[in-house]
Amino acid sequence: MEFFRIHKTIPFMRYSLVLNGISLVSFIIAVFWIFWHGLAFSIEFTGGTQVVVQYPEAVQVESVREQIKSKMGVEAAVQNYGSARELMIRLPQKQGENSGQQAKELLSVLQQTEAGVKLLNNEYVGPQVGEELASDGLTALILVVIGIMIYLAFRFEWKFSVAAIVANLHDVVLVVGIFAVMQWEFSLPVKLRSEERRVG
Repeated sequence: MEFFRIHKTIPFMRYSLVLNGISLVSFIIAVFWIFWHGLAFSIEFTGGTQVVVQYPEAVQVESVREQIKSKMGVEAAVQNYGSARELMIRLPQKQGENSGQQAKELLSVLQQTEAGVKLLNNEYVGPQVGEELASDGLTALILVVIGIMIYLAFRFEWKFSVAAIVANLHDVVLVVGIFAVMQWEFSLPVKLRSEERRVG
């Protein structure tokens, strides 16, 4: 059954040189941006402080983020935590300060506009967690690439295995390159191991 009857042949291969050129240029730009500017890693990779604060009333996430940026000079990740009154704030690691000192400084900054802010939770996430994950991820990627190439080489031809890997890595590099260009935070959705100190 045909919903749309299209009887026109689209000559994709006629534009192969142009499309391949665009693909190559975008790949080179992505690689350059990744290595020159880097990724905006979250504290799971760089290390830092994660705190949970409670306001007397509902508060706007964006206003708190701007307040931290103007007073402390850092880009903090701020999001609601359970309710509109509670916020989870993640701060990058600061040279010469430990997690407790950063939490106290943050609380002092927040209390300048709202004296009733309370610190509920304080966690330290070390950078070694990110190093372990990066190492494990790189090892897994290499093993998967080798496995796919061996399978395709035996099942079809070695040329197909190389082409498949190049095409897939090309797509991955472009996605990572977009993260680098836009400076989107590169974080993990899982709960990482940490040293936790509760206040109260």
